[in-house]
Amino acid sequence: MRRRDVHIHGKVYPRIKAGDGRDFNPYMEEGERCGDCGAMKGFFHHFGCDTERCPVCGMQMISCDCEDVFYEGIAEE
Repeated sequence: MRRRDVHIHGKVYPRIKAGDGRDFNPYMEEGERCGDCGAMKGFFHHFGCDTERCPVCGMQMISCDCEDVFYEGIAEE
């Protein structure tokens, strides 16, 4: 299963990919990787990455104040 969604407050949101316009580093170039998790531009940050942005509040996903956050597919591994 691909982990393209995150569940927050009982709703489903698409995750923000590395280098996306809403990412912390929207100016990544093709072939460039996230400085924290190594995800290549256009791919999802790895679980627990310091630079994955929450699609709801815009803060760091790992430390935002949103409640009931879980990644789709994580429990199935």
